Amino acid sequence: MNKRIIEESAIICGNVANAINQRNKGRIPCQTYCPGENALIDILNKLALEIKDIEPECFIRLNKELQSMRTPNCVNPFSFGAVLAIVSVLKMKYIDNSNCKKKFFISHSTKDKDIVNSFIKEILKIGCGFKDEDIFCTLDPTVIRTGDDFRDKIIENMKQCDYILLFISESYNKSDVCKNEMGAAWALEDKRILPFVLPDISFDQMGFLNVVKQGASILEKRKLDEFYDEICNNYGLNSNWLAFNKAKEDFINSVGK
Repeated sequence: MNKRIIEESAIICGNVANAINQRNKGRIPCQTYCPGENALIDILNKLALEIKDIEPECFIRLNKELQSMRTPNCVNPFSFGAVLAIVSVLKMKYIDNSNCKKKFFISHSTKDKDIVNSFIKEILKIGCGFKDEDIFCTLDPTVIRTGDDFRDKIIENMKQCDYILLFISESYNKSDVCKNEMGAAWALEDKRILPFVLPDISFDQMGFLNVVKQGASILEKRKLDEFYDEICNNYGLNSNWLAFNKAKEDFINSVGK
């Protein structure tokens, strides 16, 4: 999802709405305020393409309203009102909620992306019931936009999260970025830091973590059960061990492959 298209759609729709309001109050012609009918329809066409697969209902309604948007003198007020509602819903879902406090920060090496993605999918999302907006992971291309300062974004999101999960591997230990993330994590207060050891290293290769913090094997069922139990208690979740155990087995099998 390209959030900038949603942002631009909201701005242009807001400008058009303001222009119509000014006209209705008897002030100077709305063309003075309006960004132009062509600009409006152009950005809405881009928005429709962007949401086609991920928001099919909004896509269908937006396309329908675009068919009757143009009128000889101005935009069709009924179609424009419906479009305003659609854009507002998308903005609320993908822009306004993006600043909400997340629960998990995932510190990992990109070389371990398959295991990390599987953990997020099977353990956090399917097993525990969390959503994408609860998790900060740099594997998600939408969490850090072009032009953002990577370091500032990392620290900002660490501060917002309750848990920082470290996925320790041989690649992790060789990465300066990962070591910096680890150091930043320990410098923060009131954070629950959980190191998970991946299959390619042993506990004595965790470095200083082996001294100050007990690690858990990512494949150890008992440790994954302890994690789930803690998460349920901390967030007041109704535990569903049948669903979690199935997700846990699927995760362990995926790592084995």
